[in-house]
Order: sequence, then structure tokens, then C-alpha cells
Amino acid sequence: MNWRKGEILALMGLNGAGKSTLARLLAGLIAPNKGEIRLQENGRILPWEAVERWREIGFIGQHPRRQTIGATVAEELGFGLINLGMDQKTVRYHVSQLTREIGLQGKENQSPATLSGGQRQRLVTAAILALQPSFLILDEALSMLDAKAQDSILELLRKARITTGQLWITHDSELARQADRLLVLHDGFLVDWGNPRDAFEAHYAELSIFEATQQSHEFSELKAGPRKEDQRRILVWEEADFNSRLKINKSIKPGEFLAIVGPSGAGKTTILESVYGFTLAAKGQLLVNGEVMNKHNSGDLRRKMGFVLQEAGEYLIGRSVSEEIFYHQQRTVAKSPSAEQELYLNRYGIPAHLARVAPERLSGGERQKVALAAAMKTLPEILLLDEPLLGLDAKSRESIQRLIFSLREITILFVTHDLRDVLGAADRIWLVENGEIVLDCLVEEWGNYRDEFIRSGVHC
Repeated sequence: MNWRKGEILALMGLNGAGKSTLARLLAGLIAPNKGEIRLQENGRILPWEAVERWREIGFIGQHPRRQTIGATVAEELGFGLINLGMDQKTVRYHVSQLTREIGLQGKENQSPATLSGGQRQRLVTAAILALQPSFLILDEALSMLDAKAQDSILELLRKARITTGQLWITHDSELARQADRLLVLHDGFLVDWGNPRDAFEAHYAELSIFEATQQSHEFSELKAGPRKEDQRRILVWEEADFNSRLKINKSIKPGEFLAIVGPSGAGKTTILESVYGFTLAAKGQLLVNGEVMNKHNSGDLRRKMGFVLQEAGEYLIGRSVSEEIFYHQQRTVAKSPSAEQELYLNRYGIPAHLARVAPERLSGGERQKVALAAAMKTLPEILLLDEPLLGLDAKSRESIQRLIFSLREITILFVTHDLRDVLGAADRIWLVENGEIVLDCLVEEWGNYRDEFIRSGVHC
């Protein structure tokens, strides 16, 4: 594999194919067992060990939370600039310019921990780009972004390509088409398919197993007729104010499938966190099955819930996949999964040979499947899903969608920035902006509000 400075490569492949491993090899985070990586500069070949990789290679991983080190947004953006020897006045100027370009103006003094996943992705990308690396690796680093935020980051990347070669690891075919070359990793082999636009036509059948579809998934055969009308309310927010991050006065029926969309940082995840008791109302209240959520009963109430967070790799605590999924049932986990457990793993697209593997050794997409399998093993009444399809190849994405869409008795809150993820099953859609629900419509009415969704940055 050759990679030239200023060249944009797109890398695609199935979950677990080794894309993130290749990224870590190039970034110098792990060493190859065989062969070598070399940098050719001005006709000289430098061994990888002799290269100042922190300066030459920028790496943006699947979990931006792990890559923020500054106490504030401004400190995060300025850290690398200071290390490059810039004076304080110049650093402040560049930080001010960057916050405007990535839509974080006014948040300079906020902790990165208070940002949404999409905002953190923008922050980390801008901070790395500020270092002007010779090469930049983005491992699904645009996956959490709404359409408007993605466009702003792509504009930064296009400006940077003059001096910076870029590797975009992605399942998004539309994004891959914008690269100079398309690389495909399959069964351990890396293949260069050349110009992406030509490759998608010439290799359509092969690419279709892992390229992200741009069509709405209409799994109508999974809809077992209309849901039984139920006048009860399983979730009721009564003039609830969550420290001004979210203000909500809404209710949800048992068994309802609610899609929650909106731009990054709008308050979508806060809605889920309020249901799970991670954040409590400063004013007003939330009732779960008629019981007011408070600090004393939140633990009991969440036992009836499953929560798949946005960055699955951040909260899987089991020493193995089996322990993560089955430990709550039996408290001890056998060396190999039982036939029944294998069947359960297979249902979520998890091969049995991964049962004893530590979650941190899995790819991002594989961890996402484990997180969902573990959440569903608790037999929840309420299922909270925060971008559950992130990092999944097309085949895995469709199988997980089918599983979620087939759930009939569970109340589902599904956060996404892409309406196409949920149009096949959702009953209702909430559009969230600036901590408020600005639109509440039935899914069959969404086309009437298409312009509003697009304006907000929602993929349609």
C-alpha cells in the first residue's frame, strides 16, 4: 500500500475486517508482526521507528471522548498550537477561528465532557488538523455528525489536503465517493480499487455487502399491524427542566417507537439520560410508570430499562463478550458458550469465537452489537438507543435494524441524526433543537416537514 501526501484514501470493509487495526499500525500504536512501514521524504526512506509520528500522523479514533485532554474547548484546540511554538496571541486567534468553523463558538470555556458525541468529534478533528500533520487517519470520525456539521468538517478536510494526506475509514458510500482512491479490506487482504466513482459501478455486487445504503429501510413485513391503542403513559415529563440543557413537557405510550432527531448538541441524548436517571429534573418532574423519578428510586426504575449509549466502547465492563452479555444471569461464565448462548450471540451477529474475547479488542461495530445484545438480555420494558447503528457495515446494520424493528411490546426511544434509520418502524418523530422539542409528528407525516428536518441538519 502506498499513500501520498495530499491524497485522500477511503477504506471500506466489513466489521472486524481489520480496518481499525490498519489505522493503529499506521499511527504507530501497534507494531506489525511482519513487514515494515516506511516514510519516503525528499527521496530518503526513513524507518517508521525514526519518524516523529506525533507530528507526521494525526489519528482520530471512533471514541473522541478518549482523545480529549484539555480542561476546556479552548485548551483542547490550543494545546497542539502551543507545542508548535506559537505565541499566546496567535493561539487565541486560531482558537477563535476554529471554534467558529466547527460551530462551537461560545463554548470555549466549557469542558469537552459536557459536549455531545458529535461536538466532541468536531473538536478532536479540528484540534488534530491544527497541528498540520503530514497524514491524517479518521476512523469513522464523521459518523456522529449531522449533515450540517459533517459539511463543515469536510470543508476543513478539503482545505487541509494541500499539505495533509487523509485516510477515511467509513461505511458511508457517499463519503467514500469523494476520495481520490478506494481501498477495500476483505478477508485480511487489502485491495486498491482505484477511483471510487468507477469502483462503485464496476464492483457493485461486491461492495453491496458492506456499503451503507442510502435508501430508507422499509421493513414493513416486520410490522405486525397497528399497535394496540393504549391510553396509559409509560413516560411523562411534566414541565421538566434539566438544568437548562433540556426543557420538555411530553409523554410516551407503552409500546411506542419514538424517533428522536436533531443536530449535535441539541439535547437528544439528554432525553435518554433523563429516562435512565443519569440526569434529574431541576424543575418539574419525570414520571416512569406513574412513579416520579428521583435520586432514591432511579436505580430501581432503570432495572426495567436497557440503554445502548453512543460510544459503546466507553462503558462495556465485562472481561469478555460472554461476561458482558450473560453475567447478570448466572454470575459465572463458562469457558465456552452453551448452545443456547451461541444461538443468542448469532442472533446479534456475534460469532461464537468472540465469546471469550475482551470487548476492548473488538472493532467499533462489533462492540455496538455486544452492547445491544447485553441490553436486550435484561428483557427491558423501555429500550433507550443512542445512535445504535454507528460503526456497523451494511449487512450488520440491516440485521440489527430487523431485530429492533421486530420488537413489539417494548417502548423504544431511538436517537439518530439520520431519519432513514427509523422510517421503517417508528410511530412518531421528535425534532430537538436547542434543548426543546420543536416538532412532534407521526412518522407518516414526516414528508410534510422535510424542509424543517433538512434545515436542522437531519439526514433524510
